[in-house]
Amino acid sequence: METKMVKKTFGFAEFNEEEKWLEDQHKAGWCFVKTNGSKFYFEKCDASEWIYQLDFKENGVKEDSYVQLFTDSGWEFVFQFRRWFYFRKRKTDEDIDLSIFSDNSSKIDMCQRIIKRLPAFAVPIFVVSSLIYYLSMFTTVFQVDGFITAALPWVSGGMMIATSFAFGQYVKLYKMIEGLKNPIK
Repeated sequence: METKMVKKTFGFAEFNEEEKWLEDQHKAGWCFVKTNGSKFYFEKCDASEWIYQLDFKENGVKEDSYVQLFTDSGWEFVFQFRRWFYFRKRKTDEDIDLSIFSDNSSKIDMCQRIIKRLPAFAVPIFVVSSLIYYLSMFTTVFQVDGFITAALPWVSGGMMIATSFAFGQYVKLYKMIEGLKNPIK
């Protein structure tokens, strides 16, 4: 069977974009198999329309009853990466509801589970990057000639960029929740 690997990264709040991208891949004849978060693996298949949905499970453990709930509703469990569960369903003319979420409140609940995890990622990176920046710029702790002294401000700058990316994802999720709470009619 022909396979391919595509390097692509999605942020925490970009699960809708990831679902759409996986659907486009399937429509082009590439069935999603697995991911490690930055590499997506596909197998060649018949080009057809499938709906992909992701769910963020709080405890990150694959539970048979959890997966069975979606399977009973016609969804195929594809893969679990950390706390993300990937499901798909063949698109048919009879399908009215194309989401694994029964209502806006369940989608809001998923977004809030993601938001709860962001501080665990962003706060330590910000603290460490601030400490490295302070020590390298305003003290003599790292004042030795060489690569490390020159690289530390760049390392802390990169970490601060990662922190600002996480903050941007938080803002995007917050706006998504507000949009779900107050849909335009």
